[in-house]
Amino acid sequence: MSALWSLTSSKGIFGLDIGFETMKLVELRKENGKNRLLGASNYALTKRILEKDKFQDKAATAEMIKKACLAAKPNPITAKKIVSALPETFVFSKTIQMPKMSPKEYEQALPMEAAQYIPIPIEEMYLDHQVLMEHANEPLVDLLLVATPKQLVDDYVEVAQMAGCELVALETKPLAAGRALLSKKEPRGSLILEIGTVVSRISVWNRNNIMLTTTVSVGKNTILPTIKEGEDQLFGHSSSQQEVVEPIVEEVTNVIRYHQNRYYSPKPIERILLCGSGACFKGIDKYFEKSAGIKTNIAQLEVVTKDRLDPEFVTSFGLALRDEYE
Repeated sequence: MSALWSLTSSKGIFGLDIGFETMKLVELRKENGKNRLLGASNYALTKRILEKDKFQDKAATAEMIKKACLAAKPNPITAKKIVSALPETFVFSKTIQMPKMSPKEYEQALPMEAAQYIPIPIEEMYLDHQVLMEHANEPLVDLLLVATPKQLVDDYVEVAQMAGCELVALETKPLAAGRALLSKKEPRGSLILEIGTVVSRISVWNRNNIMLTTTVSVGKNTILPTIKEGEDQLFGHSSSQQEVVEPIVEEVTNVIRYHQNRYYSPKPIERILLCGSGACFKGIDKYFEKSAGIKTNIAQLEVVTKDRLDPEFVTSFGLALRDEYE
């Protein structure tokens, strides 16, 4: 679960997850093999940050990062190095097969390979990759290809500098979620479902490798109108709630079916881990468990502190853990 776009050393970092409505920040410290929470902040955005493939107002974004660091609990965030996650709407990712090559050969071959899948000129994109697994009986590899607009990455670097910090790495949100929720030697097949504000992200993990990712244009803001104020019933009791999450249920089912029929003899998906701001609805885990027929749990973030981190912090938590996995 290595990070993409690794820029410099990452000692003394905090995770920064910029969303549609809030930015979430987490700073951790390792103590006796456990994670101590130094500071966490769920900071409401005062204005829209991202527009198309660039930051709308870099100065305002930098100021919000500064204020979010100061507002963190139980302590202000003092680290000056940032690991952040790219918005999935601006990231092109695809799992492909390629011949087994040296790192230098991949660097030369990937631009031509990526041009087949990416609808934007390659010279305007930064490319990176992660080898997922090698085929046992032939010289092939499964490879995660990731590309993002150069303008956006350059803006992230500049915004960090304007906030008095340094951007040390960028990666995708599913990679960060996997780092937060799965052990380094996770033997089970897992599906992580992050229900965000506007979109839901699905990632499938096999032997601790991310095998595929997809998104569904249904999120917390789509679900909220189906919840009556003061309602205390479990999620899914009404037809309107069932209908609004049906696209997520269908995609989860399709993804699991596709994964289980892959040639690499994957581990069966034994559990679904729910996270994101949309995981807060009472009983939504039981609804997905019944719909998918797979044990489903709300993600738990383990920290040495009296304060509990909600599942919407999964991405920023995983970003803050990057140093432990490098």
